[in-house]
Amino acid sequence: KSITGLKDDPYRSLAGELRRAGGFAKDTTPFSEFLWADFLRRRIPRKSIEDDFSKALDRALAFGRSKDAGYLPGWCGPVADD
Repeated sequence: KSITGLKDDPYRSLAGELRRAGGFAKDTTPFSEFLWADFLRRRIPRKSIEDDFSKALDRALAFGRSKDAGYLPGWCGPVADD
């Protein structure tokens, strides 16, 4: 099997950039960025990522610090005040 046949997943790209921006810590959990990608997939429309990646990253940073993300590997909060 090979990864060359995989399609680009904008949510996986967003999750990778989120980690590089400090949105979550590198973790020993295998494929943790895929878990983060699935989390973001339920919150940010794909079109938003395609139209303005930088703005989508800002939204991802906010979601990544929310209490809803607390179960994800590498989560580093803090929980935003409501």
